[in-house]
Amino acid sequence: MGLLTGFIHECASGVVRETNHLRVRAMYAMGFLTYRCTSRCRTCTIWKRAGEESPAELSRDQWLTVIDKLHAYGIGSFELFGGDALLRGDAIFDVIAACRDRGIETYFPTNSIRCDRETVRRLVEAGLDTIYLSLDDVGEENDGIRGVDGAFQRVKETLEAFVAERGDRMCPSIIVCTTLSSMNYRSFPKILDFLDNYPVSAVYPRPLGEFNPENVRRSEMEGRVPEPYFASSDGQSHLLTKDQVAEMRKVFADVKRRKGGVYVNLQNYYLLDDEAFTQGTYPVRQCHVASLLATINPNGDVVPCPFFRSYVIGNLMNQGLDEIWGNEPHRRFLARQRSGQLPICRNCNMRLYYPSMREQFSYYAGRAMEKCGVIPL
Repeated sequence: MGLLTGFIHECASGVVRETNHLRVRAMYAMGFLTYRCTSRCRTCTIWKRAGEESPAELSRDQWLTVIDKLHAYGIGSFELFGGDALLRGDAIFDVIAACRDRGIETYFPTNSIRCDRETVRRLVEAGLDTIYLSLDDVGEENDGIRGVDGAFQRVKETLEAFVAERGDRMCPSIIVCTTLSSMNYRSFPKILDFLDNYPVSAVYPRPLGEFNPENVRRSEMEGRVPEPYFASSDGQSHLLTKDQVAEMRKVFADVKRRKGGVYVNLQNYYLLDDEAFTQGTYPVRQCHVASLLATINPNGDVVPCPFFRSYVIGNLMNQGLDEIWGNEPHRRFLARQRSGQLPICRNCNMRLYYPSMREQFSYYAGRAMEKCGVIPL
């Protein structure tokens, strides 16, 4: 998609998003099929929830009921999330197929650990629209970040399996997501060199998430303290120093000059300043996550933010989404968030994946000026 075509498309989509944001009308849903995980990532703590008393997970049939309710409401896309959602092999394939039959687009991020050839075949046959493969480095360096021996080899085998199983249909689209940190930013060109061998639709480099404990504590909402899982799990910060950020920006300037090869979506790097990488802080702007994305816990609870899993505004086992989304508890949450009274928002990068029209304009303006030579690569 060309720059002008992309801008026009995003303008049209942005009007819809802004309208629904103001109306508090959900457009997307994300369902945690489980909190259990097969990775031990150094930049995520969700796998540590395995030691907790986890809520009961919805059965296959209950998840199908959830999909019916999302369809009735008008949800257009559903992200199957975890933990490792493939630990719910009893449900995941039928949930994807149910979404396909109801015209709901499906997105599935995976660490590839459980993506053997048969699993990939079933995901393709179920009608998965987009697969997100997590890859943070090449070879053993990736395994060290992900905390599992052989993790890189599993990504390689999963890539090859999807290419073979989807054939000429090119569905699902293959997106590779890389979380950049002090551990791997220099390796990003190596990741691209590796991916040049595969028909990958895009690579999404993503900024690391780390949350200030004081910001988390001060964001208590009616007795519920947020529990962000994008955080260091090894007791060390993996944010970059100022010198490392300068080096990283040179790396990405070289990436922009690459001829051919896999497409790299650099939207975040047009929008973020150095503090996002050195301190894990972001400008406090309008958040579309809590107004547009319905997050569903493993037991069917609905929450307005993935990091507030205990601030429950309803449950899809006994209510429809139209009864839940925009209700009084939800609007109390939004009011506090929009008045800047949730300090955790300063450390949250979820907003980057649901940008406002202002941010979209900034992105396309930056690219246009770059193409015209107004600003250097």
